[in-house]
Amino acid sequence: MDALEEKEEDEQRVEEKLKGLAVSGDLQHVETKVTVEQDCAPKHSIDMSQLPSSYKTNSPKEKQLLHIADNFLQQYIHLCPDRKPLFLHPVNECGVEKFVSTTVRPTLLPYTELYYWDGCARFISDYLVMEPLECPITLPSSLYSPTTTLKHRRGNCFDFSFLLCSMLIGAGYDAYCVQGYATLETCTLDETQELCPLLRKPPEVPKEEVKKKYRIKPVPDMQSKFELQQEAKKAAAIEAAQKDKERDKKEAGKLKREPLHGLRVHAWVLVLSGKREVPETFFINPFTGNRHNTTDKRFLGIESVWNHRNYWVNMQDCRHGCKVMSPLAPHAWEGQCQKCKSLLMCHQEREKRMSFDMPPSWVAPIRISPRELETRYFQGKKLTLYNKAKLEKWAPYLNGNGLVQRLTTYAGPDCKRVDVREWFENREDILVGREVNKQTQLTTDYFNKGHSLCLKAHTYTSLEPKTGHTMEFYNEARVDGLQKRVETASEMTEYFMGRDDFLYLRHVDFGKQGEKTQRIDMNSQPIVQIKECFHRNPEKAADEDVAECIFLITEEDIHLTYHLKDKYITASKKLFHKLPERTSKEHEDFMTPETCITYQYCRFVRKLRAVSLIFLKVLTILKIRQTEEADIKLSVSIYNRERNEERRRQHEAMESTMKDELLGQKEQDLDYLSPFLIRNGCRDKLNQEQALRVRDDCLTDFKHHLTYKVNLIQARLEKVFPELQKRHLWFQENKNQLSTKEKDDYLSSCSESMFHINLLEQRLNREKRMAPQKYLALEGKLRMDSRLAEHLGYV
Repeated sequence: MDALEEKEEDEQRVEEKLKGLAVSGDLQHVETKVTVEQDCAPKHSIDMSQLPSSYKTNSPKEKQLLHIADNFLQQYIHLCPDRKPLFLHPVNECGVEKFVSTTVRPTLLPYTELYYWDGCARFISDYLVMEPLECPITLPSSLYSPTTTLKHRRGNCFDFSFLLCSMLIGAGYDAYCVQGYATLETCTLDETQELCPLLRKPPEVPKEEVKKKYRIKPVPDMQSKFELQQEAKKAAAIEAAQKDKERDKKEAGKLKREPLHGLRVHAWVLVLSGKREVPETFFINPFTGNRHNTTDKRFLGIESVWNHRNYWVNMQDCRHGCKVMSPLAPHAWEGQCQKCKSLLMCHQEREKRMSFDMPPSWVAPIRISPRELETRYFQGKKLTLYNKAKLEKWAPYLNGNGLVQRLTTYAGPDCKRVDVREWFENREDILVGREVNKQTQLTTDYFNKGHSLCLKAHTYTSLEPKTGHTMEFYNEARVDGLQKRVETASEMTEYFMGRDDFLYLRHVDFGKQGEKTQRIDMNSQPIVQIKECFHRNPEKAADEDVAECIFLITEEDIHLTYHLKDKYITASKKLFHKLPERTSKEHEDFMTPETCITYQYCRFVRKLRAVSLIFLKVLTILKIRQTEEADIKLSVSIYNRERNEERRRQHEAMESTMKDELLGQKEQDLDYLSPFLIRNGCRDKLNQEQALRVRDDCLTDFKHHLTYKVNLIQARLEKVFPELQKRHLWFQENKNQLSTKEKDDYLSSCSESMFHINLLEQRLNREKRMAPQKYLALEGKLRMDSRLAEHLGYV
């Protein structure tokens, strides 16, 4: 009962507002019953304690701006009493009045997708959930900040427009928020009568006709002009009758005009040409993210536009829609805070003529996390209905098969499914798209570059063999240059590109299982005929360059057709035929030069084996595709730490290992003075005598260490020399009796000994050279030590 009473109150309130409007006489006599198309969700509960102070109060400059806006509004009401009030300073989520221009917060986000207008519009339309205005013909009473809209992921057309305009201005576009009127479908996000953007065909570019210097004179028209006129009249009459029938059908099925047509309030974004190399001015519907011309019939009129710098009121007549309006007209727009009236005045002139500096935006910085940008859709999915089409979208990794988008098209009055298109992301088999024709039951898979089988597209009805397959390959990545393979139960055709042997086509005809044909493998199909076609090889003569080669398996013949020579009308041909087996009595006539040249059986068998190998490759491809579809795996970038669990575990293990190493290193970094402090009984603070004793002991111990190191290297060097001399004398005495292997062993041992001697000599020289420097470095370190510095400064 309470819901019905509230509904009746809303209807009465809307009817009262309609009565106060200056509408046409026809509309006044129409009995209107206005209902809100969707139940508007209540405003979200805002925790104001978490909001900045700029949301709750106004600065002195903002108060001055509100005073100017009130004065501007009074003048506007006085000059235009018949027009609706302007959208100047609604209250924000804290109940504080804020001027609309200060609600725009220009923001450039660190994502490549959000640097372009289409990426920003697509993100806003996907991320936010549309809420209708409380009353479709009046302005909203409040306007939340873009940060609050992002947080709650809901908003009306004004919330959508402010957020989108803030992102576009931050990206460098000359963008404006627009307050005006639009159609019912635009205001309620009803796209059921629209064509899906994915089904729109790109505009055809007209081909430029090449003007020829010399033209053939056209043949004179010998038809009767009178007969042509009579036929044209009959055709025009038939066409007019058909148009009348179609018009009658349309009028019969046409819905009555919507009572609130031209009164529904809507907000969208205007992007002017100039900045960011925008060629022409256009509108953006924030609900759909689509681009529209400024003459689009969806937008019925404009009341005002604004950005972060100023607010302009439209002074043009918009009763006939936006198509008659011009943003370039110098006297078409009245600005509030500037003397300039042209909306397209350059930025420098605007700043020169500015009479009041717009205060900075009170909105906190707009931030979007990478996770929000990736998931974007509310609850991870979105459904949009178009005219005989349904578009479904999912966030990446939400579906286990990597599905992110699906478009289903329908036909007929019963809406029977005709075609299904699917898009995939992050699959390890690099599958990116799939089309399923429900009428022919044909499925086509599309792959990116990098597939293990170099697949580009695969059309099939089933992944089982001998059911018909069409495979396209990336021929640049294949050694054999295979571009396409079409296989049916009775034949197979392969297309090649860029081969060294100039082969571009191979056609194979298969026989039935019961026929007696040759086969190399029992698993392969029986082969009846093999046909190969070659491009022209310019390095060979035409009558020596094969154009077509046909292997007739059952007849055991080879037909060769050569390329056509210049000024010839027939090509050279050769026929190779296998002679019948001879008896033993006729053996002397069998192996003749003529028979050896005429038929090459090895080439015949080689072709059979090659084709059988191709058949096995097809079976391998089908098995791999079956395995990939049975066990679908999604790939995750190593830089995606949130999803890549293995990478995260490795990173955590690496961090724990580094922490352990740092702890171990700290434990190893012991105090170098601790042995000498303990030896001299020094615990706390040292006196001068103790400090000198510790310094002397430390230097003496270090000197002994350097001397011991030099003596050790010298002793090892003196030990190696006698061993080398002793081995040399032994070799001189027995060199005539030694074998080659023993001599080689002696030479290798001498080489190792000399290498060891050279190494020891270098180390000895380095220690002698570095010892004084190390001693002085330690002396300086002791002088700088905080425990000894105050006592060693006097020495």
